[in-house]
Amino acid sequence: MRLSTGVGPKPGRTPGGEVVVCDEQSVAGASGKDALVTLWNDDGSAAVRFRSGRWQGRPRATGVRIEQGSPEEAAAVLLRELPGWIAVTDGAVAGALVAAGAEVRRRSHRYRWDLDARRPDHRWLRPPLPPTLTLRPAADIPVEDVHGLWLGAYAAGHPDRVRYRRAEVGLAELAGLWRGDLLGPMLPFSSVVTDGRGPVAVMTAHALGAPLITQLFRDLTPRGRGMGPLLIRYALAAAAESGLHGLGGSVTAGNRRSGRLLEHIGFEFVGDAVDLDLPPLSRTPEN
Repeated sequence: MRLSTGVGPKPGRTPGGEVVVCDEQSVAGASGKDALVTLWNDDGSAAVRFRSGRWQGRPRATGVRIEQGSPEEAAAVLLRELPGWIAVTDGAVAGALVAAGAEVRRRSHRYRWDLDARRPDHRWLRPPLPPTLTLRPAADIPVEDVHGLWLGAYAAGHPDRVRYRRAEVGLAELAGLWRGDLLGPMLPFSSVVTDGRGPVAVMTAHALGAPLITQLFRDLTPRGRGMGPLLIRYALAAAAESGLHGLGGSVTAGNRRSGRLLEHIGFEFVGDAVDLDLPPLSRTPEN
């Protein structure tokens, strides 16, 4: 088995066994860069392809797809070549990985708006906010100022809250997104709606392989009503104005309200995804 970015002339591994990647295909991502990587079979045929990056200090393979072979064969390659990684893939490969010992972190539904095919209403760039509210760049707001809003929006019982054993874990992830430690810098149209009391609603977006809304939450009292659709529409118009080709959204399975919201605005469902922890080498079937 060998692996490469598919663009460089030197596929292979370092002496320490790390995946070899290079920057020619890099985009904004974890620690600022994700790279397109292909795992090759010994006969020279491509096995699987994914984007390599990091998440919370661990290597992560995003958008894993089969180039040739069955889901079981792809799972065997991933388990052998990427022990201890996080992998994000579709249901077929995920099922084979789980059967071989991987653990599910999150199941989600993916949505996308093709900005080349459908241009958003340019008026969405100027949201109709009441005089008491202001739209501000998220980068201008300290992340600590939105902690209370996050805790209220993701209270116990929310489909996304169950991913965090403790609230502190979720707040740490939010801080990592805000600072750019997890997925690189926030895209410029990441925004916070504020009033005289502080933040009312939050939307962040990052270039995770392709531009993606990564956080959307609001005050659940009447103070924040209607802010979710407003921020999503603003993000679409700003992304189009910036020359981006599309904008995506990911909704945790079970969060039906958020999925219906994206579909109502005009996003198209593009498929399901599963985030998994691949077992370390000592736990893979070959060992």
